[in-house]
Amino acid sequence: MNIAHIAAHQDDEGFALGTMLKYRRDPGNSLLFICMTNGDKGMSFDPSIPLQEAAEIRDREMRSVAEALQAEYICLGAEDEFLFDSKEIRLKLIEALRAFKTDVLFTHWTQDYNLDHSITATITAQAAMNSIIASVQTESPPLSVTPKIFHIDVGEGYGFEGTHFVELDQELIDKKARIIRLHESQMQVMRKIGPDFADMLVQRSADLGRRAGVPYAEVFRPCLLDRRIPLAGMLP
Repeated sequence: MNIAHIAAHQDDEGFALGTMLKYRRDPGNSLLFICMTNGDKGMSFDPSIPLQEAAEIRDREMRSVAEALQAEYICLGAEDEFLFDSKEIRLKLIEALRAFKTDVLFTHWTQDYNLDHSITATITAQAAMNSIIASVQTESPPLSVTPKIFHIDVGEGYGFEGTHFVELDQELIDKKARIIRLHESQMQVMRKIGPDFADMLVQRSADLGRRAGVPYAEVFRPCLLDRRIPLAGMLP
């Protein structure tokens, strides 16, 4: 399968990273990470760092993550924290889905603490549907089947109730923690506002694992929009 993870920012893949690693165990799978924004506001508490430099740092970090999973990476280049639904960004995403021949994709839940996340979910659902429409023209030909969508865990308080659990073993959880730490700039930012991000992700996976009766897990909710509904068997 061709599996894409579509997120607003570099490091947003953390809640599905174990699942992407589990897909990687099958050499027949291809992986793609797409970020809608350039992440230039990511140095949240150090305004002395130029925005272009911040974007370059985050780009390097995300490429390191993709390399660790033998995955492709595309940044669609919207300004961080100012992502809007537009013809330009829709066409960019449609082309990326077509060029990759996407089968299944993961993206944010439709309501989130960050509007960039919620808008990403909206644009992704529309782009997935339009990826098969020949009259919406991009460089690559339209797909024959609409990519199927799973929403990633956003936590409590946003109307998200995960229904599909992916079991993670100790090897996967250790890799997940190591790889997410490749976002060194964001590790520093998160320590200023809360717990270590990698440690928090491991704890979240342990909590979800207890719900599912396994050591660790990640949880997803299938998109229920017509033509974009995934099958449970699409998860590893």
